[in-house]
Amino acid sequence: MSLNRKTIVVCGGGLDGNFVALSLAKTLGADFRIVQIAGSERRADNVFYGSATSPEGYNFLHALGLDERTLLLKSQTAFSYGSFFRRWASPQPWILCHHAPFPILAGIPLRHFLTRSGAPLEPLLISARAAALGRFAHPPDDPRNPLSRAEYGYQFSPDEWIELLDSLVANSRVERVRADITGIDHQGDTVSAVQVAGRERVSGDIFVDASGPARHCIGALASNYRATRNVAACAERQDVPQLGPPCRVIEAGPSGWTSTTHLQDSILKIRIDAADDNDLPATAIQMALGQLDEAWIGNCIAVGHAAWAIEPLTPAPMMLLQRDIVRLQELVPGSDDMTTERREFNRRFKDDLAHANSFHDALYIPETRPEAVPRRPLSPGTGSEALSRKIAQFKNRGILVSYDLEPFNEEDWTQNHLGMGRLPRQHDRQLDAIPVQQAEHDLARLQNVIDQMVSRMPPHHVYLARFKAYLEKKSHV
Repeated sequence: MSLNRKTIVVCGGGLDGNFVALSLAKTLGADFRIVQIAGSERRADNVFYGSATSPEGYNFLHALGLDERTLLLKSQTAFSYGSFFRRWASPQPWILCHHAPFPILAGIPLRHFLTRSGAPLEPLLISARAAALGRFAHPPDDPRNPLSRAEYGYQFSPDEWIELLDSLVANSRVERVRADITGIDHQGDTVSAVQVAGRERVSGDIFVDASGPARHCIGALASNYRATRNVAACAERQDVPQLGPPCRVIEAGPSGWTSTTHLQDSILKIRIDAADDNDLPATAIQMALGQLDEAWIGNCIAVGHAAWAIEPLTPAPMMLLQRDIVRLQELVPGSDDMTTERREFNRRFKDDLAHANSFHDALYIPETRPEAVPRRPLSPGTGSEALSRKIAQFKNRGILVSYDLEPFNEEDWTQNHLGMGRLPRQHDRQLDAIPVQQAEHDLARLQNVIDQMVSRMPPHHVYLARFKAYLEKKSHV
């Protein structure tokens, strides 16, 4: 590796390749040259990144130039409070919403009050109530306002975001090559160059594989992708006269599920089924869910679908992609010896996938198995000690077992457990010091405050139209 300026070659376009190239160009100094080899055609696997982000994506997107003005005025992106699960674990639908830490009453977590009273959680979460009623407003800074507890992500079309990113990359310092990769020059686990159709080889010092399931770069090395399940996706976009609620709708099917994402002028339906389903259309996009044993080998780092694939059942795919990129930014090696950086990258990579898979697997394990829950082979995380401990401790005493740097927080896990029908058998005994009548009064008061606030919030489509008008006026000024 040169001791002077180093070249990082990003192999791939699409969401992952564009995000990586743009992020590195914005965060690394001039001593790094960024070259992106974007294929001549758009990859179909982008649909598996889903159509929703979590709140943690806000700052990441904003730093790259995808602020709300760009997203809302230059694409059909809308706001998202979470996902509405219909016919999933019980006859009653439930919402997995984005929310700040739940209230703690008298020093005791909210879930223990619900365990003793049997009251539902959703009426006490303002983002869940607003999503159910199709309402939205930005959370204020004032912590006394109950709306400040709501958090939000975005509902988006992958194809539209790729176009926005293409434009941003074109106006950055990234050197882009629009051609297909035809081969990899390497010796052992060290890549020296990428063979490109119709031009000379592209040499580099560090290679980032963002080529999706093709795995052009990492696949040429001693990598091992462990597939757990084969699935297929079908995507369809339909025009609608009015923007729907700020939440995706997830609905179970015989061998999979369908998500309906509400965009400004349309709905995006993504159907995920078993790959061997006889009813799949010819346009279905196949994907082997799973992950590499190691995402960083030699001087090649795989990110996104080149390293892993997970169902877009939650915002997990976008969360994991962001973590891949942030981890890469933090661990870009400054010398020829990449041992320490490689070891840390792979450790965190494996932990992130294990935690995300556990959360998804928990969405397939209801207390009873109604027909609404898809029957499918679960990934290895299902039988893991970590997930078993999480479920057992919550069902026993309402304890939330947490591990370091999990992508899903305690609020997410609480909703996962309760939505799937996993109820604690006993509450925190400290709660016995609070009279039942007083606790019920406190819960009723909290629900009343939320109901009043949500009733004053505008419908999602009205708020977004007004906000876009404000952004356009501000742009002209």
